Amino acid sequence: MLRPVDLDPALIGHPLPWDVYSEAGVLIAGAGLVLADAAQFHRLASRSLFRESAGRGGEEPDSPPRRLVTVARQAADVLKAPDASVLRLLAREFLDLRRGDADACLGYATLVSLARPALGHALRVLFVAAVLAESLDFDASEQESLAAAALTMNLSSLDLHDRLHGLAGDLPEAQRGALRGHPLAGAASLERAGVKDTLWLDAVRQHHENLDGSGYPAGLAGDAITLAARILRVADYYCAKIGGRHYRPPKAPGFAYQELFGREKGRLDSQIATLLLRRMGLYPPGTLVRLANREIACVARRAPGGTPRRAVSVLDARERALEPPQERDVGNRNYAIIGSAQREPGWPAIDWMAVWGYG
Repeated sequence: MLRPVDLDPALIGHPLPWDVYSEAGVLIAGAGLVLADAAQFHRLASRSLFRESAGRGGEEPDSPPRRLVTVARQAADVLKAPDASVLRLLAREFLDLRRGDADACLGYATLVSLARPALGHALRVLFVAAVLAESLDFDASEQESLAAAALTMNLSSLDLHDRLHGLAGDLPEAQRGALRGHPLAGAASLERAGVKDTLWLDAVRQHHENLDGSGYPAGLAGDAITLAARILRVADYYCAKIGGRHYRPPKAPGFAYQELFGREKGRLDSQIATLLLRRMGLYPPGTLVRLANREIACVARRAPGGTPRRAVSVLDARERALEPPQERDVGNRNYAIIGSAQREPGWPAIDWMAVWGYG
């Protein structure tokens, strides 16, 4: 499996330690090539570069996915006692990790069940919202603010959102009221924690407002809702559908789009939903799919337009574990995606690091 690599300027004057490929898997520079000067280095480093996985047991301890696991644990602790500057640093760290390997970050947020479901959902929203903010030309500071808002949008009701994940019946009336009040309560908690960023605070306050005025807590409509809040609303809705609950399995992204362009049309921002579809596609990284050869695979890499490029088969046609998992080029008709798959209770756990080339 190919995975992204950033070239270190320290390589100038030294041989490349590994082969370097384009996003499409075309060899660009072979291992041993000496980068003679800064100009040659910058010509190579300006491209999107990939290298082969180090293999199981061969991955460096500070690789992006391992760092992602560590930062997610730190986030769980910080959300218990929020501090504005630390939350901002966490948002920046998640965005830095995403820049290192966006597909792996999406896969982690989709596949890994965290101890706190509310945090898992927040990370899914953060990474999806980052895709949208980048496409809408948010600058670096605005992207950080939106990422911080995604991380903290349910700050005042994390325990309640954890319970909602496992709730089998209707929500009690008392908890329903707490749920409707959580955007304002969350923003108030952030202000007490030292947050003064209006983009961040408004996005948290408004992330359940609808364009037609049917949302809460203020019943805002149209342009009264900030762009950041509209992005967060679409990302939150989409991630809730694909994330599942105790009483229903995760839905395929296609189902989420049907809802966004059907039942939710006119309530949520359709232009943002359209952008989400164009950037993420029907099979974003982390989606389980069935291939033409009947294997069950996990989408690992996508082209810039959201089209799946590579998947890793984890189960054979009889749904037995493939050991090791097998990389498939879904552009090959023998391995073409024929539909989404839903994880069954008896399936083995998926080694998400191995799927994205981090052994």
